[in-house]
Amino acid sequence: GYFQSPIDALLPVSMELKTEHRKLSLAMAIIMDRSGSMSMPAGGGGATKMDLANEGAANAIQFLGAQDYLTVFAVDSEAHEMVPLQQIGPNRQKMAGAVRRIQSMGGGIFVYEGLRAGWDALQKTEAGQRHLILFSDAADSEEPGDYKKLIEEIRKEGGTLSVIALGTRSDPDAKLLEDIASLGGGRLFFTDQPSELPSIFSQETVAVARSAF
Repeated sequence: GYFQSPIDALLPVSMELKTEHRKLSLAMAIIMDRSGSMSMPAGGGGATKMDLANEGAANAIQFLGAQDYLTVFAVDSEAHEMVPLQQIGPNRQKMAGAVRRIQSMGGGIFVYEGLRAGWDALQKTEAGQRHLILFSDAADSEEPGDYKKLIEEIRKEGGTLSVIALGTRSDPDAKLLEDIASLGGGRLFFTDQPSELPSIFSQETVAVARSAF
């Protein structure tokens, strides 16, 4: 608990993780759909689909360890860096606050742009495990590009990829999201209940953290 605290510099020992310990950490990228469909109300309390997805991403941050790394991109026709890649450490609450402020901006999600940005960021770490979570609308996932080649690159470099799909398996883009999760070696979640998103993000993060451990 002394690492990066006010007394860290006064201690006669180093609290910094050594390189071999860094290799045991997890680096995660969350790719968030902020397309127009995410502005729709999602039940009582005035929350939108985007609000509930944001809460899910904030939950993920709470379940990561202090030594882990995270980056978050909000995606429409391009990927917007909402949380730069950084160690959780003392930044946990600041990072959670940043993801809770993501807003739906219209259009659709360009899937390839989001995955490319997330993977490019994760390649900058020495973490032993690198994982991406793609959150996307199963009825509005656009421009997948050459996603198979990109996922092949991710897997070859030891990365994994899971998908959280808002919708059902009968939605127009469900097959695409199923294929992405299958090729990515991760998990696939479908829900047509936005209120379930916070718990699904939590479940996925716990599973990834356990795997890293």
